[in-house]
Amino acid sequence: MTLIDYLKKIKGVRLLPPRDKEFYVLFNELTSTIVESSELLILLFESFIADRAEVEVRISNALTRCNRIAESIEALLQRAQQPPFDRAEISQFIEELVRIIKYIGHAANRYVVYDFPSSDKEMRELAPIINEACREIAKAVESLARNRNLDPFFRAVDQLETRADVIYHEGLRRRFQEIRQDREELEERIKALPTSPSPEQIVPLIVGNAEYTRHTAVFFILRQVYAELERAIDACSDVTATLKRMVARNV
Repeated sequence: MTLIDYLKKIKGVRLLPPRDKEFYVLFNELTSTIVESSELLILLFESFIADRAEVEVRISNALTRCNRIAESIEALLQRAQQPPFDRAEISQFIEELVRIIKYIGHAANRYVVYDFPSSDKEMRELAPIINEACREIAKAVESLARNRNLDPFFRAVDQLETRADVIYHEGLRRRFQEIRQDREELEERIKALPTSPSPEQIVPLIVGNAEYTRHTAVFFILRQVYAELERAIDACSDVTATLKRMVARNV
């Protein structure tokens, strides 16, 4: 192999200065912990009620680790004379990474606190998408020290966000349609009542109204879980946007 061939082969590959190594180690620890939390989210939506609290605690512990790693990176920024990227951009990048797991934690907390009998199928579809987006971010960060061509990872996260948006709206639409159908059926039953209904005819309507009210309450509570899941995948896109700026300014 000639020298020219060798240079062509290694084109685009970066040699990592010793001063940068600590940053990349911490970056990888942070993204690894975020991937772990997204895996726990999948487990949570598949768990029985009795096991959910333990999974939520594990997600909370992962958030604590993320915060500690973020603090270590900020401390390293203060000591470093020449960090691998702009200081403000690194801080924003770390803040947005931690935000992903915060939203995962919020979704987990609301799901556990309200004690749903089971998760929606859309929740079980959204959690793996969030996990996949976190994995793409982790792969981008892992390759960051060697190669700044991260576009494939960015495109993957964008595609995942698009899929997640569709599933998010489908879940809310399905729940809302169920409530509307309950209401319409209840209204039809009320219209069918005679002018002077008997107690036996009224009691089923009272029960039906109570069920409709309960379903409505469940919808608004579930909407909180869906909102946090959407924020988590949006936060993944925010991370890739910041990472893209960091790389563009430090090629």
